[in-house]
Amino acid sequence: MRKALFVLSLLILSAIIFTACTNNETNGEVSDDYLSETNYIAEATQPETAAEPATEPLTVPQTEPPIYVPAPVNWLNAPSLAEAFAPHFLFGNIYSTPQRMDEGNTRDAFLHHFNAVTAENSHKPDAFNNRGQTRPARYNFLHADPIVQWAVDNELTLIGHALVWHSQSPMWLKYDVPNDVPLTRAEARDNMEFHIRTMSEHWAAQGMLGAFYAWDVVNEAILSGGGVWSGDWRLQLRDSPWLRAYANGYDPEAGEHPSDYIYDAFVFARRYFPYSVLYYNDYNEEIPAKRNAIAQMVEQINERWAHDFENNYEAVPYGEVYAGRLLIEGIGLQSHFHLDQWRTNLANVRASLERFAETGVRLSVTELDITIGGQGGNHPATLSYPLSPEDAARQAEAFARVFGYYMEFVNYIERVSVWGKADHQSWRHWGHPLLFDRDMQTKPNFFAVLDAATSVSAPYVAVPVINEESLHSHWVGAAYSARITAHRNNWAPLRFHVTEGELPPGLILFAATGVINGTPTEAGSFTFTITASNAGGSYSREFSILIG
Repeated sequence: MRKALFVLSLLILSAIIFTACTNNETNGEVSDDYLSETNYIAEATQPETAAEPATEPLTVPQTEPPIYVPAPVNWLNAPSLAEAFAPHFLFGNIYSTPQRMDEGNTRDAFLHHFNAVTAENSHKPDAFNNRGQTRPARYNFLHADPIVQWAVDNELTLIGHALVWHSQSPMWLKYDVPNDVPLTRAEARDNMEFHIRTMSEHWAAQGMLGAFYAWDVVNEAILSGGGVWSGDWRLQLRDSPWLRAYANGYDPEAGEHPSDYIYDAFVFARRYFPYSVLYYNDYNEEIPAKRNAIAQMVEQINERWAHDFENNYEAVPYGEVYAGRLLIEGIGLQSHFHLDQWRTNLANVRASLERFAETGVRLSVTELDITIGGQGGNHPATLSYPLSPEDAARQAEAFARVFGYYMEFVNYIERVSVWGKADHQSWRHWGHPLLFDRDMQTKPNFFAVLDAATSVSAPYVAVPVINEESLHSHWVGAAYSARITAHRNNWAPLRFHVTEGELPPGLILFAATGVINGTPTEAGSFTFTITASNAGGSYSREFSILIG
């Protein structure tokens, strides 16, 4: 009996030991630079054992309490995550395929738990029926538009994903397919502007341009594993078709560099999506070399923008302090983490948050999932469903840990988005990576995240104050665009509504952005009240628009 208790105690001790290490991969692949990364060699951690005394009675060593796994709850009956984090930041998820969204009560669960939405694939560059070898005559928005409309109808904060990326992008954007050579710098730049402008003009014509709260403008430009830090972010760039095209015909004497494609992407995004918050988005962002490259890139590009009189009307001469709008306004931390084999070093997550906060931009956790078992990508699961109590607790501990870091840096984080709803709906379903299981019930991960919402003292959320500004006059039949802004003291989600009177017919106020878009259909003077609300309360101000 005593020997059985001893063995049991060791099993419990082994189960509670948590070693966090590796990085995520993309599309089931890890590049050579990742494999050579010395920061992330998995180290096996073995529990200590002791020999059984020969004569003295055996006593069971003191260990942690038995693992407690909360009883699962149907996701519609669980407390709302969006409400729990409402004093802190947006809590989002992805819109995947219509089939997945229509499975059971997935849409209802989404609206119960999440207040921000990112299209998993339908806003990526290859999603517009543009995969031919040459620039298409027109784009197809068959899959893209319904997501925008669903976000607007349900007052969700809409995140566009992604404008410029080496993957899931038609080759004609950055490569001369018929001749099998890279495009020239000028040709690639022209295609990039065409792509971003085409999407902007489509949604502007629909009166929907203001629906996009933010865009992931450039996605995954840095080496997968970060490489060995050189001190210069430009030497850490992925050898992408965009980089090769921008190297084809660049003039170093004129100050040009192949990395300029990143700057141009943000300049075009600012030009064609003027109301959207512009993000750089990447994975393995916790690796030290990659963290350094991302932070330095953001700082240097924003410094360049501050003095760019050609593209930035707020630019100032060198030597003067810039007080205008940043070009790169946010860093997106994808946060695809692993607990086994390709382990993420979770200790580095905090260091990345700290370094990124120093850049002066806002932060968002954009694609969070944490796998357990297996190797990643398309590799088969190594842990069967359901997870054992020990593995479920180990995964929940990882979620608790990273959310502890998020709450520590809550003043810098405006959004946390999970990359999927239920485990079986995830692109990494093999790794049980999400907050809800395949039966659409809560996992211990859910309660670990929920507990994090109250792990810090309740913040003081000030009532948002709408800035005093006048709305410009306009005329019937011409596209109208304006924005209502409000001062706030933290990233608690903000919503705008018309609470008295009416907007001119043909115009719409987007609740998540404060943007007024549309085409007026009637002349007259229209007076109305707009109210801005967050967890701290509401504030109202009267406005008028004259339509001639």
